Amino acid sequence: MPPRIYLTGFMASGKSSVGPLLADRLGYRFVDLDWLVEARTGRTVPALFAEGEGVFRAAEADALRETTAGEGLVVATGGGTLVEPANLVVARMAGPVVWLQASVPMVVRRVGRARGRPMLADATGRPLRGDALEGRVRSLLAAREPFYAQADLVVDADGTADMVARDVAEGLAGWRRA
Repeated sequence: MPPRIYLTGFMASGKSSVGPLLADRLGYRFVDLDWLVEARTGRTVPALFAEGEGVFRAAEADALRETTAGEGLVVATGGGTLVEPANLVVARMAGPVVWLQASVPMVVRRVGRARGRPMLADATGRPLRGDALEGRVRSLLAAREPFYAQADLVVDADGTADMVARDVAEGLAGWRRA
């Protein structure tokens, strides 16, 4: 297995649920990039976004680079982390990138009325619902898919977290950088 594995995918694709299960399966340590950003900055992701998306993205890039020094890590990136080309290069050089590809209906079902997702909120900060939520998910996903598609492995993420973790482990068995 590679020393580091980076999970990417749209929000609610299961990165933070699959990551710990995959780490346990491999004897690795799980790192959620959002948690690392919060620990390093002392502020929540929504608070950083309130200062501007650029403030959050800079802290996120710093945290991502920090993970490249570790060994035996499964890293759950944020849904937009690898949309920044420099971040995608950093992750791909440090270990395989795995795209947890969840369908739009599954993402919509999983996010439901969840708060704390600034990209899925209206101008007042309230969570989007119904057609507005589905439209935003489709729009954001269409913009991000070209970046996600550069992953080393694509895994269907509509199943249970256990199934997805198993599929990732099987997909990476014997993995070598091409």
